[in-house]
Amino acid sequence: MSYQQPVQPAAVTWNLRGSHTRSDVGWPERVRRHWRLPAVAATIAMPGGRWFTGRVELSVAAEGEAIDLVSAVFPAATVEDAYRLSGELAAYWELPVEPLEAWYRGVREGVAAGRRAREFGLSIRGPRLEGPSGPTVNLVFLFAPGGPRAVRPALYFEWS
Repeated sequence: MSYQQPVQPAAVTWNLRGSHTRSDVGWPERVRRHWRLPAVAATIAMPGGRWFTGRVELSVAAEGEAIDLVSAVFPAATVEDAYRLSGELAAYWELPVEPLEAWYRGVREGVAAGRRAREFGLSIRGPRLEGPSGPTVNLVFLFAPGGPRAVRPALYFEWS
């Protein structure tokens, strides 16, 4: 018996402003709880009149018909590029900036002292978009193995 992977689109355009269901994103029948799209140009309408756009790795999780998480992971970047991109994301999604600033100061001091960037994690929990039914926006840093491009910024949109 062979298992067939669902066709992975090169681009997606989703509208999650009014609802966040499997049918809103064209969820493949064969996929159960998690759907991963490795490299996709994403355009997602979010509550509050906001838009997410970017070439990212998307991961979507659903319990029953409702989607409870959309994660958008950006390509691996240098510390400086990750900091710059994250500053733009924080401004657009109205995330607190001080944790990002503190992370950048700490990682620069740590790297200068011989530590690796991956030793400095970051997770910023932001506001809920459009009241109690919208997702919470979170910015986190994932880490790529070795090399000068160690940081992978990610946005998590969580409905809970």
